This record gives sequence, structure tokens and C-alpha cells, in this order.
Amino acid sequence: MSSPPATPHGGPRVIICDYNALLQSVTGLLRMSGYHVFQAYDGQAAQELCAYMPEVDLLVLNTEGTGMNTPELVHSVRKIHPGLPVLHIGKAPIPGMPDDVLDLTDSFGADQLLAAVRTLVPV
Repeated sequence: MSSPPATPHGGPRVIICDYNALLQSVTGLLRMSGYHVFQAYDGQAAQELCAYMPEVDLLVLNTEGTGMNTPELVHSVRKIHPGLPVLHIGKAPIPGMPDDVLDLTDSFGADQLLAAVRTLVPV
């Protein structure tokens, strides 16, 4: 990445790690709900976005597709943005994740997703 991404003003900034159908729908729903969403196709891209963006309000990731150890990804990103809220979407919690990472089963509905995100980052 050669230059920092432009960060729009006015709403929370969310980075979504992984590029698949599930997280595509999450991206659309969050954008329609007032969040500024940046997509990272894997864990390394998420780390780069976090490094270049001065303000990040939430990291959303799933169990599959980060391309790296997911708990290590969270710890690495939090070195850049200490205390960054994280939402994990998957079949079950991942061993080794920080205790404050919120887990959401991947069979969630739109209301459940928005409630989880608002718990972590109000609009």
C-alpha cells in the first residue's frame, strides 16, 4: 500500500477482514447503517489498513480467511490501536482470543449483527 486510505468524516470506521459472501453482506449492512467500512482481503491487509489509518473504531473478522493465526492478528493490530474493539464472526469462539473479543455465530440475523456492533461502537 503506497498511501494511506482516505478516511471519511462522520461515522465510525470499521475494517472487515476477509473477502467472502458472508462478510460482503456484513459490509453492505454496516454501510447502510452509517458505518464507514474498509475491506481487507486477509489478515495482512487488515494489519496494513490499521497501520495506515489514524482512526479505526472496530475490526470485524471471521474464523476462516485471515490467512494467519487470528488471535495473533488481534494482538498485532492492538499494538497499533490499543483497546480496539473486535467482533469475531464464526461457528465458535477461537481459543487464544483476548477475553474482550465479542463472538457472533455465523448464523446471525441483521438485528443481531447491528446490536453486536452497536455494543462495541455506537454510531
